[in-house]
Amino acid sequence: MKKKISTLSMAYILFLVLLFLSGALSGFLSDIVYLLAFILPIFFALCFTRNEKKEKGEYLLLNREGIRLTLPLIAPTVSLVMLVAFLTSLIIFALTGETNDIDVGNSLIPALFAHALLPALLEEALFRYLPMRLLAPYSRRGAVIVSAFFFALVHHEFFSIPYAFLAGIIFMTVDLATESVIPSVIIHFINNAISVGLLVYDDNAAFAPAVYILLCVITLVSLVVIFVRRRQYLKKFSFALDRGEGVRITAEMLIFAGLSLSIAVMSLM
Repeated sequence: MKKKISTLSMAYILFLVLLFLSGALSGFLSDIVYLLAFILPIFFALCFTRNEKKEKGEYLLLNREGIRLTLPLIAPTVSLVMLVAFLTSLIIFALTGETNDIDVGNSLIPALFAHALLPALLEEALFRYLPMRLLAPYSRRGAVIVSAFFFALVHHEFFSIPYAFLAGIIFMTVDLATESVIPSVIIHFINNAISVGLLVYDDNAAFAPAVYILLCVITLVSLVVIFVRRRQYLKKFSFALDRGEGVRITAEMLIFAGLSLSIAVMSLM
């Protein structure tokens, strides 16, 4: 497993380097390098596993039981992630006076594609699917920790690290419980889509309250469903969090952590 963690770490370092390069460029070339920052590490890591025996569609399909398990988790997960993001912003503003201003434009459809759908597909492939392929067969709990760790560090701003780490833990746990990456793609997209909608329609006084009220209502109903089916959820999540062999720290992991944390510190200076 140590070799696989090293491979995963190298893939993420490659991602980080290409992401920096994308930021240094401009225009269409920057967009191309940004996409390659996701595609090339995924290709690199999957090539490492090309000789391993894998079932067709492994982790890429969601059965009926997985759908029933996932649907009630969407609203509570989104609510929790958004709450942690809000509290993090408040704390950082109180300590530094910095605010997390994001410009997604004024057109909803392009913003949803660029800031909701694309990140959901690419980030889940890189930070959930790869750890499931490389680490979960040895340690499901290790896959959860490593996935959340890297996912949080890549969001190298202190505004994003806390809720990205929390989201990473939840997303991977749900994926392992359903044995599919589809649930985290769905939850990730919905979470981003709500955020995009709030930013695009920030001048509409009625939009945000309506979204929050609807989200709270769906969350409460979902929690009731989860409570009624709690034994099934406990069984599935216990399986997902099985310890296995654990996690071994590699030099690549430390390099990646150092680079990412350095950028996080610089972003507040």
